Amino acid sequence: MRKTILNAATACALAAQTTVSAANIQVPVRGTHEIAAIDISAMPNADLQKLKNNPSYDWWGEFGDTLIVAGSIDALLAASANSDTTYQTVWSGIASSDLEIAIAGHKNEISESRAIMLVKSGRTSLIARRKKPIGQEQGPLDHSHVSLSRFVPNTVYVQSSLHDTSRTAWSDDQKSLALSIMDEVDPVRWYLDVGTLSNWNRHVSSVDIVSARDWIKEQFDKLSPTSSGIQKFNVLGRDAWNVIATFDAGPESDIYIVGGHYDSISERTSEAAPGAEDNATGAAAVLELARVFSNKKSKATLIFITFSGEEEGLVGSKAYVRTLPAEVKSRVKGVLTMDMIGYSKDDSEDVLLETASKFRPLLEQHAAAAKLVQGLRYYTSYNPFGSDHMPFIDNNIPAILTIDNDWGDYPAYHRTSDTLDKVSRDMGAAILRMNAGALANMTGASK
Repeated sequence: MRKTILNAATACALAAQTTVSAANIQVPVRGTHEIAAIDISAMPNADLQKLKNNPSYDWWGEFGDTLIVAGSIDALLAASANSDTTYQTVWSGIASSDLEIAIAGHKNEISESRAIMLVKSGRTSLIARRKKPIGQEQGPLDHSHVSLSRFVPNTVYVQSSLHDTSRTAWSDDQKSLALSIMDEVDPVRWYLDVGTLSNWNRHVSSVDIVSARDWIKEQFDKLSPTSSGIQKFNVLGRDAWNVIATFDAGPESDIYIVGGHYDSISERTSEAAPGAEDNATGAAAVLELARVFSNKKSKATLIFITFSGEEEGLVGSKAYVRTLPAEVKSRVKGVLTMDMIGYSKDDSEDVLLETASKFRPLLEQHAAAAKLVQGLRYYTSYNPFGSDHMPFIDNNIPAILTIDNDWGDYPAYHRTSDTLDKVSRDMGAAILRMNAGALANMTGASK
């Protein structure tokens, strides 16, 4: 597979040639099928639609800030010359049948010996399997943390807020309510809680996780919930516990659940598993939202849960859903889960909103809230996988995951180096404010 860079300035010159060398990389022979990437991060929606409808392209795929297109080299060059489109990268020798979608794979879980990654956005990657893997490495294409499916052309896999066509719009009163409750989020308090949790080894086999469990329950109890408790279950032959606090609005009220796992993992769990980003950030966010909403009048019952056993296969959230009575399940109108909300690889705040397509209204409520958070850019995906929202979705309960969009590039992922100093208070605050605003409007909360 060869790759090179083409742009509109070189398109006219290339059009008259069969092969061209650029920086010792050969441009594919004219007439062959090629795949190209276009940066659409600042492209107006109208221009993006024109690109998708360009007859020069055989097909397209949208991945956040990148549009992937395919066609012959002649067609790509003609489209570039006519629209002044810049191709970031052009790949040769990849058939459409070679392409697969890998969901939830951290970048270190996609082995370069087994596949080439064409584009990655949030938790979704477009990959091409190598016909002849390099060496003998089996690689993580069979990894339990990676979901594989066939690539479907002309599909939006991840969409940025710039190109969001959501029809959900809030009234001025809804915006005012959301903003007032957003302002009650305390980023410093949240950050300090992340630090407290990351001081413990919270792997399910560590004795320290009991201290984390008890501390979380103590924080819940300070808020005077209607009830609080610990749900015990088994993981890896050991006891593990979900910590739950309920603020009950009545036996027939709608229910909203806020959750995030507090267990962690590393390459040396017997020594340390601080899990600051993954997922002290999410567990501390559950506590922060519980504080914000504990003194609000709400039409809905609110249940706050910190799950354990997530790193061993969503064991805690599965145990919780499995024990929910049918009557309670029918009342749950929304589940908000937070996993890894405090990392940004640059100076921007980007969040990924992920759910199943049938729960689009739940996602649109969070998108509406995100629009009120200054500087927050959001990405949407209807390809859910691999976090604590899944047991709910699998049981037809509306659930959404909010996660920082750069999580797949986090260098300390599942490492002993996942410590507080790598957590961005601004990133966490932006996601927390969004979630507080969405929750306020969905639950009918008032001061």
